[in-house]
Amino acid sequence: MQSVLQEWVMELPLREQGTLLTCVRGCDDEPKIWTRTGVAYSPGRRLTAFIRWCFMVPADPREVDIEEGAFMMSTPPDPFKPSEFGHLPQHWYSHAMHALEVIGYRHPDTNISHTARQLYKAMVHNMHLNCETSMQMIVRLSEDRIVNKTVVS
Repeated sequence: MQSVLQEWVMELPLREQGTLLTCVRGCDDEPKIWTRTGVAYSPGRRLTAFIRWCFMVPADPREVDIEEGAFMMSTPPDPFKPSEFGHLPQHWYSHAMHALEVIGYRHPDTNISHTARQLYKAMVHNMHLNCETSMQMIVRLSEDRIVNKTVVS
C-alpha cells in the first residue's frame, strides 16, 4: 500500500516519525500575505511547505514548487530568518525546529539533510539554545525511558 510518508521515514523510530508529523499542519497564527495568484504566503508557511517536501510523498509531483504558497516546496525560505517567527507561538516554532533536526540527522539525501541541519542550527541559535547531537536526539526520542540518568532497557 502506498503511503504519504517517504520510505526513509518508515524506517525511523515512532517518536521520530511523530516529530515529523507534528509539522504537517502549519501555524494557524501565521499572518497571510496574498500572492498575485491568490495563494497565501508567509515565511512560516514556506518553511512548513519545505518540511513537508522533505518527508512526504506529493499526491501530484507536478504541484511541488508550482507557485509561491504551494503545499510542498523544495526550497526553504530564502533568506531564512528565524527571527521572523518571533510573533508566532513557541509551540509551533519548537515543532518546526525539531522536525528539521530529525530531517537533518536522518534524511538519506546529504544535500537535504545538510540544508535541514543548517535551518535547525539557525532556529536553535535564535532561541539561545544549544544544538543536540544526533545521539542526544536519538536518546531523547527513543522508546526507552531515562530514569536516574541511566537508560532503562
